[in-house]
Amino acid sequence: MKKRQIDNFPLEELSKEEYHSPTELPRVMLAIFDLVVTLGIMTLATSLSFFFRHIGFHESNFIMAYILGVLIVAKQTNGHVYGILASVIGVSSFNFFFTEPYYTFVTYRPDYPVTFMIMLIVAIITSTLTAKAKQESRLSSLREKRTQILYEITKGLLEVRNFNQIAEVGGRDIAKLFNCSVIIATINSSDGLGEPIIFASNNDERANIFYSYPERQALAETFQTGNPVGAGAVVFVDSPAYYLPVKGQSGTLGVVGVSCFDSKFLSDEQIRLLESVTTQIALAMERERLLEKQQKAKMDVERERLRGNLLRAISHDLRTPLTGILGATATILDHEEVLDKKVKRDLLQGVYEDASWLIHSVENILNITRIDEGRIELKKNMEAVEEIVAEAVSRIKKLASNHIIKIDIPRDLIMLPMDGALIEQVLVNLIDNALKYTLSGSTIKIKMQINDEWGVFEVSDNGNGISEEEIPFIFDRFYTVPTVSTGRRGTGLGLAICKSIIAVHGGDISAFNNTSGGSTFRFRLPLKE
Repeated sequence: MKKRQIDNFPLEELSKEEYHSPTELPRVMLAIFDLVVTLGIMTLATSLSFFFRHIGFHESNFIMAYILGVLIVAKQTNGHVYGILASVIGVSSFNFFFTEPYYTFVTYRPDYPVTFMIMLIVAIITSTLTAKAKQESRLSSLREKRTQILYEITKGLLEVRNFNQIAEVGGRDIAKLFNCSVIIATINSSDGLGEPIIFASNNDERANIFYSYPERQALAETFQTGNPVGAGAVVFVDSPAYYLPVKGQSGTLGVVGVSCFDSKFLSDEQIRLLESVTTQIALAMERERLLEKQQKAKMDVERERLRGNLLRAISHDLRTPLTGILGATATILDHEEVLDKKVKRDLLQGVYEDASWLIHSVENILNITRIDEGRIELKKNMEAVEEIVAEAVSRIKKLASNHIIKIDIPRDLIMLPMDGALIEQVLVNLIDNALKYTLSGSTIKIKMQINDEWGVFEVSDNGNGISEEEIPFIFDRFYTVPTVSTGRRGTGLGLAICKSIIAVHGGDISAFNNTSGGSTFRFRLPLKE
């Protein structure tokens, strides 16, 4: 189980008290505070009315002072009760202090009860409307913050590319948003619950409770049932955390647990926000699942296409040398007595060349299969460049009897980290490619030199070169053109294998035409690991 520390708060401006773990004053203390505020404001309204009477203002100004006090009380306190209380205090104070006889609740004028009633109704309606407007303003602000928070979290989830990253980003954002410790776990490849990740807020050591067996049980219960458990729920009520499943269209994709230490349960608004965040996490996970399925389907289609191309290459291109071998051997067997020694030798030479070409093609087919299956293993050692080049030339020399092969490598001993067998295969493929696309008597040059931090190999010829339109495609699998020497196509795997082998060595390969004619294939290998 992994543990992360959450110390900074990029979402601080968005995650106000409404979304944090409850840290408000207790209800009794909050009620006392609002009551004191109400009494204080109405006392000030009474004092202002006394001032108005002292300077000779009409009593209607006293009423306006009390209504103003009611408006301020409704604005500064929580709920409708205090506004109504302020309305009653205002009417009573006006009756007691500013109607004759003063300092009694008795009135001599018959219209005052009506005035008091209208004043009370106006004050109550005013306070109720003010409190409602305040509540609507607060809810509007909360919705705006909630939308902005979800946007920021969604934007972060769009940048991730696997379930582990989604868990990292989602858990981190929830911990910052609620200012509390969080545990999050997502499904693994076998559709079970994977290893959880813990995000401890401000190095809170209490987050270690998530390692306990009861909390792991609560996590598993949430995943299995798909229902919330823990603090504030009906199951595992003694748990110090609230666990919520991450639900997608295909079922439960994970579990998020938010700490509720000191019995500070999540409010309804916080739970709704948490559900919205887990929905975004589920969407990101569903997106990655769909992408994985699409990639797998694409790979399956590509694999079938490659298999079909490989079978066609084998059936068409391998049949030609086999036919030559069969024809030559049949001729020797049927006419051995009448054939002279030179004809027999020519026929056997053809059999040898075709068999060598078959072996070379089969090696390429086996290599490309290993590459596709990810079974190609590098066995890097410090190899002498001179020995690798010499071995490659010796393997191909019997097929190059009508060509001139020149070698240009430094006299000093050069050692490079490489898989000698694979690099030798690359050189054999490049030389064989040059043999197929040049006429008899052509020169093939193998050159090696050190350039900065690279060992650079070149196989060049003086043939007709490569069409500029074909250069971007020559390293693609099964891309072939008719050869010059035989007119037949190869399997189209040799150069593709070269590219794959050089890539796993950390190098690169390219092809270009020479200014003097012919073409050059160049590949580079790093001098160091």
